[in-house]
Formats: sequence, structure tokens, C-alpha cells
Amino acid sequence: MKRVIFIFTGVIILCVFFYYAFGIFSSFVGWYGYQKWKYRIGTDLIRESKQRKVFVKDLNYKIVDSANLKGFYFKPYIEKVFRYGYHSMEDTRIDTYTKYPYNLSYERNKKDSVVLNIFPEDKEKLDSSDAVWGYLKQPYLKDTIRIEIEGAAKQKGIIKVW
Repeated sequence: MKRVIFIFTGVIILCVFFYYAFGIFSSFVGWYGYQKWKYRIGTDLIRESKQRKVFVKDLNYKIVDSANLKGFYFKPYIEKVFRYGYHSMEDTRIDTYTKYPYNLSYERNKKDSVVLNIFPEDKEKLDSSDAVWGYLKQPYLKDTIRIEIEGAAKQKGIIKVW
């Protein structure tokens, strides 16, 4: 009887050990493995931007030369650059050690299969950019930025943002 209790207790202790070891291993490989706190982050929603206290201001925009944009939603805004906290994606660390402390961001309907690209000649109006995102030294646009709309269902158009 004592042997059965000893084996049962050993199995329980071993299960608890593996449970905690798996949690530590998962954190090391997942969160700490990807090191998400090192990278510049932008939000996709104005609501989230305001919750993180990085929202700066809404921008004006107008959609021109459009076709087949039924249900298309777009709202541009400027926000401060931030990074995730060291131990959680819920924490927000404002990035003050960057040449471009502001993001040109936009909220849009993700359910449609529409791609938004900043025109190549308009990327030069931004302080820095990549294919989709614009980065700014100051919390305003110097000039009107044009964004091309391309969709799988023959959606097309141009968005002017100022």
C-alpha cells in the first residue's frame, strides 16, 4: 500500500513539474524568443490607440476616382510610436529614441480584400516610409499624401490624406 501511495505521489509531482516546465519553455520560445518588445508597433484601431494613450490626431481624407468600393471603410490618424512592454503586449512604452516618433496610421475594414499602397512619389513627402506605413518627425503631414486602393474584386481608387 505504501508503495502505491509513493508511486501515485511521484506521478503527481512529475505532472506538476512538467506543467510548470512547459509554461516556462513556452514563454522562453514564444514571447522571449520573438522579443516583441524590441520592435516598433502601430495600432490598427483609433480606439486601441486612445487606450494606449498614443493617439495624436485624426486626419482629413477624401476618396477620389473610386470604383466598386461598397462597404469600404478608412480613417487616417497620427499616433506616437510605441513598443510593447518587456513582459506583456498590454504594456505600452513610448519610443523616445527614434528619429521618427510618429506613425501615419489608418483604421480600415479588414474584411475586404483591398490593398492600400502609398504612391512612390508621395513617399518622399513623408520623413520615412515603407510600402504601407509612413513615419514622421513631427505630428502633422507637410503635404497631401495619396494612397492607391487595389482590390481583388476590381475595387480601385485613390485616397487623398491631409
